[in-house]
Amino acid sequence: MSPITVVGSVNRDFVLTVADLPHAGETVLAQHFVEGVGGKGANQAVAAARLGSPVRLVARVGTDADAILDTLVSEGVDVEAVRTDERATTGIAAVVVDGSGENTIVVNPGANADLDVDDLPDRLVRSAGEIVLVQHEIAPEVVELAVLRAHEQGGVVVLNPAPARPLDDRVLAAVDVLVPNLGELVSLLGADRPTSVDEARALLERAALPCRAVVVTLGADGAVLKEAHDTTTLHVPAPTVDAIDTVGAGDTFCGALADALARGSGLPAAVERAVRAASHAATGRGAQTSMPYADQLDAPAVASSL
Repeated sequence: MSPITVVGSVNRDFVLTVADLPHAGETVLAQHFVEGVGGKGANQAVAAARLGSPVRLVARVGTDADAILDTLVSEGVDVEAVRTDERATTGIAAVVVDGSGENTIVVNPGANADLDVDDLPDRLVRSAGEIVLVQHEIAPEVVELAVLRAHEQGGVVVLNPAPARPLDDRVLAAVDVLVPNLGELVSLLGADRPTSVDEARALLERAALPCRAVVVTLGADGAVLKEAHDTTTLHVPAPTVDAIDTVGAGDTFCGALADALARGSGLPAAVERAVRAASHAATGRGAQTSMPYADQLDAPAVASSL
């Protein structure tokens, strides 16, 4: 089994559940509150670790992060490459979730904004085939160097381009699996947003992206996969679940995808498992608290219902 290195953000999450998302100028009362560990880097690291992968996290936190680091260690995440920034506080995310599971998120990057290229280990890839998972909640130059260094060292590069921002072809060409959601794909391509799964598949089939494969997450509609050697797409539908909170579902998808690839799964099988993991995560509250463990995801009764 190949190890996984995650390069990304760490946040303190404050999650408020409300009946309906507030409009501009409106004050609403929360029905439920959860504080926990978040940030795309930390979330994806925990998601993969819970499924059994050895995971190393490269990130920055503030001096207020002792409890956060303890939580990550308890989840099985190696935090030796997480640097403590004496000048900044840990990033903060304020998350508001409505009764249908939809959410809005406001993030103060904090120490995440100070993660720089010097924080990247010289050996991002320590063994052949290691998965390197990167997201966009850190500086563009750090993302670029992490992707290019991992590619040069023979790693399998998975990039989650969230939040959306431009990527040049040199970086994309070094990516093995690009994992945008539909909005991020539209932003990357400068296209109109599809209104159906069929339209999303058609858009992806027309896209001329130089990475080896693209996996577009579609929320309750599952995911669509296109590999560079294929002219058609594969739609992996999501199981029907009672969604409570979709916060962290996308990160669960990325972590589960990386875990499956690290175990040697082909990309279609890895996407199918990631869809099931993300669906499971949407049935609980909070980002990390609802992420599945391997025995939960693989139990026959659970697998058949998801």
